Amino acid sequence: MEFDTSTGTGISDDASTGGNDSIGDSDGSMSGGDGTSSSSGGGEKFDTVQGEGGDGDGDGDGDCTVPTHTPCDSGSPSYGQALGLGCPGELPFVPTFSGGGGTIGLRSSFGPTNTFNPREGSSYVVISTGLVGDLDTPNGSTSPISCNSDAGGYPNGGVLPAPLVPQNVGAQDCTANPSLIGTGDCSNTIEDQFTQGGGVSGSDYTELRLQNIVVPGGVTSLSYDLAFFSTEYPNYFGTVYNDMYVGWLESMQWTGNISFDEQGQPISLNAGFLDFKDGAPELNNTCVNFNAGTKWLTSTASVVPGETITLVFAVFDLSDAVLDTFVFLDNFQWGCEGGPPTTTPAG
Repeated sequence: MEFDTSTGTGISDDASTGGNDSIGDSDGSMSGGDGTSSSSGGGEKFDTVQGEGGDGDGDGDGDCTVPTHTPCDSGSPSYGQALGLGCPGELPFVPTFSGGGGTIGLRSSFGPTNTFNPREGSSYVVISTGLVGDLDTPNGSTSPISCNSDAGGYPNGGVLPAPLVPQNVGAQDCTANPSLIGTGDCSNTIEDQFTQGGGVSGSDYTELRLQNIVVPGGVTSLSYDLAFFSTEYPNYFGTVYNDMYVGWLESMQWTGNISFDEQGQPISLNAGFLDFKDGAPELNNTCVNFNAGTKWLTSTASVVPGETITLVFAVFDLSDAVLDTFVFLDNFQWGCEGGPPTTTPAG
């Protein structure tokens, strides 16, 4: 991965970059890590699965067939490989990154426990509103010195880049009323939390975009795992400094956010579902040791076999450009689920 530091925009992912337990430096290089941490998702991520239910693949059998996947993110993986995409024998895939220098990196562990070991393979992606390289620098209080930076990036003017839009589609979601697809956020979860902060401020916006992905034939869903951490807690909990994460899907069945907590709240500071906080041992010796974070969560959404989709993982500051927020991303899978998007604790 190379970064254009004059614009804060990253060039397309490249398989020659990365590294386990690595931290994205401001020049876009990856440093550190010996790749020795154990993974909770080792071995094959999923085998061929068949189950009844209109798969849309045209063969009339009603079976959903998930391609076999073998993790390929040891050594020096690309960001796509760290997520679980583009391994040998799979459809080629190149994600793109946009954000400030140092706001993306790879890791193989976080904190003193195995709580945040990879969910698939040997590594996972981290995106941030600040410097990913600060994660392992402990703070001495709830007012952090490390993980408190203006990393730059885009956009300016308090808006989100297309196709992301905060506005709700209305009283129904797009599962109940498919005509609403493409008119806004089908989940109706972004707008209320977004407006609490008055829009993106300080241009601290970072995204990893999975664009023009062709859904394998016979597959009826996708899923991925995430965890969210913020140094805005507890000093600015409930205020306009409501840092936020959005997992935005563009598909034939959904346009909008697919990532929430178990109560359907969006992934933001003020949603108030943070699992580890106030000195939780899982965060000891990290820059969020006096702040807060979630457990690993799994977001799942329906897709149509053979369609072309876009999935955007985006994190951004609201109302200011400091006090950083981080999102871990891992374990992208194709599957056989149906219905509207859901997010549950990772199994």
